[in-house]
Amino acid sequence: MSDLNALMPIAYTQTEVAEQPAVVERVLGELHANVRTLAHALTERAIQRLYLLGSGDSWFAGLATRLAFEEYSGLITEPLQAYEYAAYGHPGLNAHSAAILISSSGRPTTTWDALDRALAAGAYVVGITDNPYDGNPFVHKPHSVLIPGAQKKGLPAQTTSATMAMLMDLAIELGRANGHLAPEKADALVSSLCAMPTHMQDVLTASAKPANVLAQALHGRRVYTLVGGGPSYGVAQIGSALLAEGPQEVGLPLTVEEFHHGLRYGAIGKGDPVILIAPGGAANQRNLETTQSLANWGAHLIAIVDERDTQITPLAQTVFTTPAVPEAMSPLLTLLPLHNLAVQLALHKMANGYQRPTFVP
Repeated sequence: MSDLNALMPIAYTQTEVAEQPAVVERVLGELHANVRTLAHALTERAIQRLYLLGSGDSWFAGLATRLAFEEYSGLITEPLQAYEYAAYGHPGLNAHSAAILISSSGRPTTTWDALDRALAAGAYVVGITDNPYDGNPFVHKPHSVLIPGAQKKGLPAQTTSATMAMLMDLAIELGRANGHLAPEKADALVSSLCAMPTHMQDVLTASAKPANVLAQALHGRRVYTLVGGGPSYGVAQIGSALLAEGPQEVGLPLTVEEFHHGLRYGAIGKGDPVILIAPGGAANQRNLETTQSLANWGAHLIAIVDERDTQITPLAQTVFTTPAVPEAMSPLLTLLPLHNLAVQLALHKMANGYQRPTFVP
C-alpha cells in the first residue's frame, strides 16, 4: 500500500489535517458577514424547519451540527442523507423550510438530484461547496451559497471541519436574528467559536504522539466500534468513514444508547478497540455506563473526553483529552484525534508492507 494506490492519499491528508486550525480561523473570519446575511434572509422568510442534506462526510457534518442549530437557533433541524431524499422525498421540505445542500467537491453525484428536488419543493435552498468550478450546480442553482474554500486531496479533514464551523456560526446568527438568543449570549457564543482554532491546534499537537503509539498497539485489528451520543454520533460516523478511507479498516458507528439497547457490548471481545466519544454533555451518565460495560468485557477502550472528566479516564486504556467547550461545538475538537489516528494507522500499515487488495470483476 503506497500513496499511489491508497484509497485516499495519506501525504496530502497529513498536510490538510495540520492546516485545519488555520482554515477554520480563515473561514470564520472571511464568511461571517455572509453567514449573518443568510441568517437574516432565512429569518425574514419565517423559516420554521431546517434540513441539512449531503452524502458521506457532508451528511455527517449535519449530524454533528444538529444540536447547534436546535440549541442556538431554536429551529427544528433534521439531517437527511441526500440520496435518500432524492429517491423518497420528505414532506417537510416546502416553502416554510430551508434546505442546506452540502457538497464539498460539487462533482456529479445523487446530491445533484437532491438539490433539484429541494428546489422543486419550494424550499429556500442554500448551497455549500469548496469547489466553485464553472458549472457547479451548488453555486449556480441555490438561492444562497457559501464557499469555505477548504482543500480535499486526501481524506476529508479540513473540508468537514470548516463546514461544521461555518454551520455553527450560522446557527448562532440565526438565533440572534430570530430572537432566540439575546445579543450578549450570541456574542459570547461567537467568541467561543472564534477561540476554537486555538483549541484545535492544541488538540492536534497533543494527540499526535498518542495516536502513533496507539496505531502500533492496534496492529492487526480490522474492526473498530465507535460510540457517541448527540453531536458525538456525527463524529462517530465521520470516524467510521476515516477508517475506511485511510487505513481501510471497518468502523461501526453506534449511538451510545443503541450500544446498550442492542446488547452490542456482547459482541465485543477482549482487546477489541472501542472508541467512545464522550465530551461533557447530556449523555454523560450513559457514556459512563458504556465505559463500565466495556471494562467488564475487557475491551481496549479509546476515550475522547474533555478536561472535566474524572470517571471515564481511569477506566480507559487510551485517552485523548480536549478542552471543555459547549457540547454543540465539541465536534470541532473530538474529531481531531480520529484524524491523527486514521493517518497513523494507514502509515503503520504502509510501513509494514500492506498491499491494497486487487478486486477482479
